[in-house]
Amino acid sequence: MTLCQLSEDMKNDVQAKLENIRQQIDSILTMMRGGEKCLLCEITSVVDLTNELEVLASFYHFQSSLLPHIEGLDEIIKALAKLSHNNHGALVAVERNDSLDSYVTACNITGVPINAVVSAPLLETIFYPGNPLHDGAVIVRKNQIVSAGCLLPLSNQKFNKEGKKIGTRHRAALGLSELTDALVLTVSEETGQVSFVLTGVIHPIEVTLCAHANSPNKVEPQVTLTEI
Repeated sequence: MTLCQLSEDMKNDVQAKLENIRQQIDSILTMMRGGEKCLLCEITSVVDLTNELEVLASFYHFQSSLLPHIEGLDEIIKALAKLSHNNHGALVAVERNDSLDSYVTACNITGVPINAVVSAPLLETIFYPGNPLHDGAVIVRKNQIVSAGCLLPLSNQKFNKEGKKIGTRHRAALGLSELTDALVLTVSEETGQVSFVLTGVIHPIEVTLCAHANSPNKVEPQVTLTEI
């Protein structure tokens, strides 16, 4: 994400986070010159602030650099919002610059070719519990669901940075993102948490559905920030 992609409000939010971190670091430096505070506690507070900055940057990257520029992503987000609400697990791999042909070819054996335009109802159907394809991944290319029920390579990562075990869906998302530049989106079956995965890093976000302002019968995805 380059600076020019940030709105003024986004820039102000990031700047405020950076100022907080700088002030905390200045406080630690002052404390080390003669204060009596707990150094470890103070450094932990800096880590917490930098984690908040990372989450904020992840959210803004998704909102400004991914959501508007990937065909069909809005429909995917609508589906993930409903799946998340119902705690239905999901795994969607969106091809970007690196070809996913080898995974599509493999999926012809393990899954099913779909070749349909991306739509929220279709994705919700694929990932509905009990559907034979719901445990596999969906591969999306240029607004087309190419295949479903696909197997993706598992990452060697088994725990997140908090030491919590990573489930199979997230390991598959990490595995593909470590080998390609694909955008991989997941919904946790246990918690309903939506995440996007890029270059081997999981970024949790909150995705909800809200009533459209001009039509009470229409719902639109709303992407909001959540703490990791």
